[in-house]
Amino acid sequence: MKKRLTLILASAGGAVVVALGLFFGFRWLTGRAMFEPGTVAERTRAAGETLDPLGKPADRFRVTEHIELARDTFGSGAEHLLFVHGGPGFPTRGRPRALEIASREYTVHLYDQRGVGNSTRPFARAPEGSFYKQLVAVESKLGLAAQIADIERIRRSLERERLVLVGHSFGALVAALYAAEFPDRVRALVLVSPAPLHVMPSDADLFRLVRDRLPGADRAAFDEYMQSYFDLPAAMALDEGALSRRYGQFRSFYARAAGMAAPENDGDAGGFMTLATYASLGRRHDWRGALRRITAPAVVIHGRSDLTPESATRDFASILPRAEVLVVDAAHFALDEAAEPVAAAIDRAVGMAR
Repeated sequence: MKKRLTLILASAGGAVVVALGLFFGFRWLTGRAMFEPGTVAERTRAAGETLDPLGKPADRFRVTEHIELARDTFGSGAEHLLFVHGGPGFPTRGRPRALEIASREYTVHLYDQRGVGNSTRPFARAPEGSFYKQLVAVESKLGLAAQIADIERIRRSLERERLVLVGHSFGALVAALYAAEFPDRVRALVLVSPAPLHVMPSDADLFRLVRDRLPGADRAAFDEYMQSYFDLPAAMALDEGALSRRYGQFRSFYARAAGMAAPENDGDAGGFMTLATYASLGRRHDWRGALRRITAPAVVIHGRSDLTPESATRDFASILPRAEVLVVDAAHFALDEAAEPVAAAIDRAVGMAR
């Protein structure tokens, strides 16, 4: 697959666009993931970019000429901890309590992923062209490879040899994929409520779990919502604001299923970023082999009341060569609901690395 991609990228002019469109369009139509672990550096070069950031950190991470990431840094410890938020496309709201506790010992960095929250959203609307061409452009700019590359750029901008990565939900998958892509650059991993998306299709389908927990009166509305949620060609016709609201609405259904308070704002969700992520994931893939390349120790945390079953979290952890599972009294948001145990787990993971 790598050789085929390299040959395609070696073509010139419009032929590259056509070939990439056909290549990635075929992958999407057949359900195959557009992201392939181990290709981040290659794809970055193919896009005419590097993994070096533009300048040192200021109030935002400037990761490329046109992309800046909103950030929040607190604490002053020698070890630097980077938090990777979940979703896809849901930025962190405030400072999770576990990370405030951790900031007594660590320098903690929060950031909004590209295309999300207050970070740069490169597309107001999809670019012109066929759906295939649009899909290639959006996935290349906002998909998993770009998100993983940004973590490496953040590490370089902070001038750290290695980072402690804490990922939540979908962000736990992104953090783990980064650790597989750049194993020498991660000191320790803490993966909180990891989304079981390392293999797709997944038995622990979040959308099915949410539907099963919804009151019967809400299920028809949820079914209608799901039809639009995964209609990527129709979604591509919307602008960023409309897409953000569409994907952000999932939080309201999730809150009802989990018995939580309704979210305050759906408009900060990533629009084209979320679409790009599903293109990256495809409908079927198996990334277990890539995750076995991780060398950093990991603590994988599961909340007893999470909608995702404990068996799915344990399956995720079983792939990692040096992982421990910690079950805490929490639901999906253990960083706030079980702040002290999660903060202790960060210390545990870093201690395992020494």
